[in-house]
Amino acid sequence: MKRILILLGVILSLNASGQKAAVQTAFNYLRYDDLDKAKEAIDGAATAESTIGYPKTWYYRGSIYHAIYESVKPKFAPLKPGSLSEAQLSYEKALELDTKNEFRDDIMKRLEVVASQSLNNGVDNYKEGKYAEALKSFQASVDINKKHYKRTDTLAIYNAGLAAEKLGDVTTALNNFKILTAANYGGSRLYSIMANMYLEQKDTANALLTINEGRQKFPEDGTLITQGLNIYLSSGKDTEAYTQNEEAIKADPTNAILYYIKGNLADKLGKKEEAVAAYKKSIELKPDNFDAVYNLGAMFFNDGAEMANKANGIPANKVAEYEAAKKKFEAKFKEALPYLEKALQLNPTDMATMQSLKQLYTRIGDLAKAGEMKKAIDSKK
Repeated sequence: MKRILILLGVILSLNASGQKAAVQTAFNYLRYDDLDKAKEAIDGAATAESTIGYPKTWYYRGSIYHAIYESVKPKFAPLKPGSLSEAQLSYEKALELDTKNEFRDDIMKRLEVVASQSLNNGVDNYKEGKYAEALKSFQASVDINKKHYKRTDTLAIYNAGLAAEKLGDVTTALNNFKILTAANYGGSRLYSIMANMYLEQKDTANALLTINEGRQKFPEDGTLITQGLNIYLSSGKDTEAYTQNEEAIKADPTNAILYYIKGNLADKLGKKEEAVAAYKKSIELKPDNFDAVYNLGAMFFNDGAEMANKANGIPANKVAEYEAAKKKFEAKFKEALPYLEKALQLNPTDMATMQSLKQLYTRIGDLAKAGEMKKAIDSKK
């Protein structure tokens, strides 16, 4: 019995010694660029009980897989997929086991290279439309820098956010972008991107919160102002939209569209004088702005029609009062006329303009032109 136990001990010792020899053999294969043989040897050592906890095993394994990744020899091309990730895993495992810091300095240098290569891989995959692979590579760079160098790889985080967005992974994308905004990276554009992502999810509340947060840091940014304005407009929040539009005009005072929007909102909010001034400013900046020209004419016409309806309610025995009211609504109709005629010049086929002009010509007693408008309308039906 003792002889058997002794022999068994010798066999176990020889096996352990053999596995440790396999680690060195793998390294020797690496030195001579026999990477396929090096991989086979080190993978065996990395699963063997006697060497799985051996820091040198994982240090060499990381070096071998890293060499496979960097090799330009065609015969090693089939071994390349996943090799950089395996190199990272192995280097990190070696760091955990290397309590004497025997390999630490070299591994730290190598991991920095792996991080850079992962970032480059991510860029290449992103360009090729391989967004899942790109996200994985960008995240590897982020993780290495954070874990081993205590630094934030802002470029990799930004790219990871873009890749996640392409994949439809909104949560991951937003989480990455929020890390960047907290680090004051990405400027106002990042807030704009995040707001658009919330809008795509029909989350207008968070979109507006994001825009407002961005405007606190970038108060003069026209894009954020306009985004906020568009959200308020699409939500029917006219008062908020009006305020936001005023900010937009301050940032871009020669934008004819913003004055047109102001005119529209002011009219809705009952600010007639401001509406007129805004439409006129829009037309001054862009004389062929059909919408501003038509809206101003239509506003004058509608005001005149409302005044005429009220005048028609004046008792027949109050002739002087009616005549005074008549002068006012006729003046308002005449004020509308040049704008509606200009609108028709800008858009000769617009049915709403023709209908308005037909009514206006009738109101001011120009029956000949009213008839012309009727014929034009009938020809379009």
